[in-house]
Amino acid sequence: MIRSENIRLFFIGLGIVTIQIVLLRHFEIIGAQSDLVLIFLLWLATKKSKTEVLLYAAFLGFLQDALTDLWGLNMFAKTVLIFILFGYLNRISQNRLLFWQVFLIILMAAFIHNVIFYGLSLFTELYSPGFFIWSLLIISSMFTALLGSFLHLVREDK
Repeated sequence: MIRSENIRLFFIGLGIVTIQIVLLRHFEIIGAQSDLVLIFLLWLATKKSKTEVLLYAAFLGFLQDALTDLWGLNMFAKTVLIFILFGYLNRISQNRLLFWQVFLIILMAAFIHNVIFYGLSLFTELYSPGFFIWSLLIISSMFTALLGSFLHLVREDK
């Protein structure tokens, strides 16, 4: 059933993918970039049912892949991550979290996402090993966690 809330979240997701592709893709630190789509999906996992979040993860990951020519890597990594972490994220959503707790949760999720992404990229031989693995696993995860923690600080629903 299509509800206005789902339509609103759908358009917010489209906007986030657009911001990711147009703006954040070009804002790199040592070859690593933050993943705003992942942050949105983690937030969504605290608000919606597992099926809805998996559908959002698949669609937004597919859209992100289609616009960056990544052959479904983001779609698979984001869907598997939500499948793995949904129970934990849903359980902790009842608590009021501090900045460092949010940072660690997003860091852990981004690291797992990047491990899945890198493992898949080895099969497709999309990236060469070496510096990329450190840039992706460590710097990108930290960058995503910092962005997500900052967004947690400035959110409206306090």
